[in-house]
Amino acid sequence: MDPTPPATVFDAPRPAFYEGKWAEPDLSNGSLRNWLVRKQRFFLQRLPRRTQTRVLDLGCGGGWKVFTRAGRVTGIDYSRSSLWAAARIYDGAAMADLATLPFREGAFDTVVSSDVLGHVPLDQKSQVVREIHRVLKPGGRTLHFIEAEGADPLTTFAKSDPDLYRQRIIGPEGHEGIESPRATFQRFRDAGFRPVVETSAYRLLMYPGRVPQMYDNEYAERSLPLRGLVALTRALTFVKPLEAASNVAAAALMEITDRVLPESWGGGVLVEYLK
Repeated sequence: MDPTPPATVFDAPRPAFYEGKWAEPDLSNGSLRNWLVRKQRFFLQRLPRRTQTRVLDLGCGGGWKVFTRAGRVTGIDYSRSSLWAAARIYDGAAMADLATLPFREGAFDTVVSSDVLGHVPLDQKSQVVREIHRVLKPGGRTLHFIEAEGADPLTTFAKSDPDLYRQRIIGPEGHEGIESPRATFQRFRDAGFRPVVETSAYRLLMYPGRVPQMYDNEYAERSLPLRGLVALTRALTFVKPLEAASNVAAAALMEITDRVLPESWGGGVLVEYLK
């Protein structure tokens, strides 16, 4: 029996924050951008290419075509509009809480997520990881890009004002459950997973458009160097061709910095585990 029927949406309590966010389906499936962006390339390189395996996409948003490479995908999310969009490219879509997945034990061969588990509150995170373990079959595989809280100088500066940090950095994107890369790795190990890949990414650096989004506020007013960085990145994103070129340059530089800067500086982690 399939884990969930095609295009089915189950009702469940959900935070209003997520309704309508990230609801557009991503139809890219091996595009140049997929290969340039490290967290996207990770899934292209690591996902098995099969057709009949069962895949669960946690916090699916509008869905991502790349995940269908690995099999028949069921997406779960809090947003009704996201689920209707995901149902157009996935075999099923369900409204559900990550901490109480409505699927039987061992229902899936693969569980994936991207930019999702950082939204899970810290007091629920271990339960969510246990649920991933429960719904995976023995020998099953789980792959994730997970937002992390780096110990880099910029994040350390931002955290020096806890209230402002929550207002400007955590709140706008709902990242209430970010933690250090090492803490994330340990949660999966504690749940019984065997690590295949554990690495941090985006160590200090970010794409130019992210800088003003996060720091063009009270933070820039308090720091002259940060004010200059905000001005520079705004200039780089003012014209689309220049923004595209700066993103490519940033991606190339990240390939270097992610290998030489401390792991603890990572703003995210790329992980693969086996049950």
